[in-house]
Amino acid sequence: MKPEAILLIYGEGGHKAQMVRLLSRLLETGKCSGVQWIGLCENKQEIKSLTNFSLLPVRDKHSRKSTICNIPGNLWLCCKFLAKIQRTWKVKGVISTGPAIAILPSLFFKLLGARIVFIETWCRFETRSWTGRAMYRIADRFYIQNDEQKQYYSGAIFGGLL
Repeated sequence: MKPEAILLIYGEGGHKAQMVRLLSRLLETGKCSGVQWIGLCENKQEIKSLTNFSLLPVRDKHSRKSTICNIPGNLWLCCKFLAKIQRTWKVKGVISTGPAIAILPSLFFKLLGARIVFIETWCRFETRSWTGRAMYRIADRFYIQNDEQKQYYSGAIFGGLL
């Protein structure tokens, strides 16, 4: 029987900082004992206490051409990691603080019965992120960190800042 796991998906900078804060709070509660934590991150932003898989960023903020050229390689690598994760663990849940690398794994594991939790980034006040727009439709629980976001995500749960 495969061990149960929760997949944490996050990116660079604030995305990682939010995930580190969330993980420390989850571990403090002790409610998730007996579950393994797996990290799927971007640009080798691994959290040391996790089993990590690292993807390239989905988009290059400086070049659309580079973004388009990187898509096939990123999709292949992502699918390879998803297959390995699925063979090794029974993923019971996916938690993401963004970015776009969260979309494909969330869809994949949702189809396999996992619960999906998305936390919109703390830097959003007056706009929705591209990832947030997609994940709002996918996630079983969608959290916002700023009260101003209620106007954009009517069914979101206000959780306060991480």
